[in-house]
Amino acid sequence: MTTNMISAARLIAHKTVNGRYQSRLQMDQFPVLGHQMTHSIDSFITDSANSATALYSGHKSTVNALGVYRDSSPSPFDDPRFESIAEIFQRLTRGGVGIVSTAFIADATPAAFTAHTSDRGQYGPVVDSFLNGATNYTWVNWTGPDVLFGGGAEQFLPGRTSYRGQDYYKLFAGKGYNVVLNNTALSSTPNNAKTLGIFSTSNLPVWLDRNVYKRNLNRGNSPDGKKANATDVPGLKQMTLKAIDILNARHRKEGWFLMSEAASIDKQMHTLDYDRALGDLLELDDTVKNTFAKLKQLGSDKETLVLVTADHGHGFDVAGSVDTKYLNAQTTDRRKRDSIGTYQESGLSQYVIPGAPQDTSSLQFSEGAAFPANWDPRYTLFSAVGANPDHRENYQVHKDGPRTPAVNSTAKDDDYIVNYKDAVTGFLVNGTLPVDNSQGVHSLTDVPVFAQGPCQELFGGVYNNIDIFFNMAACLGLARTT
Repeated sequence: MTTNMISAARLIAHKTVNGRYQSRLQMDQFPVLGHQMTHSIDSFITDSANSATALYSGHKSTVNALGVYRDSSPSPFDDPRFESIAEIFQRLTRGGVGIVSTAFIADATPAAFTAHTSDRGQYGPVVDSFLNGATNYTWVNWTGPDVLFGGGAEQFLPGRTSYRGQDYYKLFAGKGYNVVLNNTALSSTPNNAKTLGIFSTSNLPVWLDRNVYKRNLNRGNSPDGKKANATDVPGLKQMTLKAIDILNARHRKEGWFLMSEAASIDKQMHTLDYDRALGDLLELDDTVKNTFAKLKQLGSDKETLVLVTADHGHGFDVAGSVDTKYLNAQTTDRRKRDSIGTYQESGLSQYVIPGAPQDTSSLQFSEGAAFPANWDPRYTLFSAVGANPDHRENYQVHKDGPRTPAVNSTAKDDDYIVNYKDAVTGFLVNGTLPVDNSQGVHSLTDVPVFAQGPCQELFGGVYNNIDIFFNMAACLGLARTT
């Protein structure tokens, strides 16, 4: 029997909607829970490049490195390389590979499947590696992913931001790919062909802006280079389910491997935008729920291992609630802090789920409706990350777009100070990071690993992040003896 695999990346483990831990999140229902340690070779705090490398190659590397052991030479492309699980899987089985992300597609996590460089910022060569693989290496027989969905149109459009100025839409099409640039085209494209879907420049808009604060979609970010607004943008669920349809249609016999990344959980946590991170976390959970339904519909549920994990944590937690009405009415920072309620004063949050009972003593997620109806309640969450820049905080959703908590001072480009406009009604929170940091940073915390399907028992317990690769490889039957 063929084993398929879905790996969903990036999550925060805190379920904070409705202020209770009795919610029916899909991730709460996985039969196996493990925890992975995330440190790298040169640092006990990882970045996304070398942590993705560990997850998908079984090799710990160094900060900013993708698929290589970094050496002392100045070139980012001559370091010793090793294969990713996607390269091994395609070489040995000719099975299908899908890569899906809500980030620009050359970002670290999707790049870790095909890129081999000590510098994760080599975005143009990363895009080229998706199509052409690693050159001059006989152990690689890469023919391209069956599915490549995400943002980052600037690396595909011809010009100074693409590799050697080439038009990668045309190059992908020349190798048999259907190219789609919006959700309408994605839903109607056939399942029997390789498909490239690029839906905006840079990162895709987050769930909260696509569904609630839609005026923030006016970003001139259309993927065709015409500077229009990308408004017909698929979410993680739409991209993931279409990827499964394509992979199943093309590789039901050989099997397939799909990585689907809810990238903006991490990106919004960096900017302390916890509401947007929460929206994308719930979108991830909704995607996982619908993935199981899709696999059952296709008759593949018994032969598909589903993993949900992250590449690192942010030291995020919730310690109480905030009465935002009281906070906004005060005139001094010290009085504003009195709006925070802890222990018996924290109560429950007011993020209400549509159709759920309004009695918060028994409030749960309603079936099929996992997102709050009100993102701006009076009582919100007293939450924070462990390391942050100087900023102001009012604990309310930012309706005009993602946060910018700190900005350059007028005197020095690497000296970040409070962005007063970010939370005018809030109070000053002194940062804990060096002043050249404009955002929060990753933390050392172990991150959870949720597993369901064939080989699920391999993923219980506490282990290193490289063990996820070896367990996936074992489940896919990639071991070979000589």
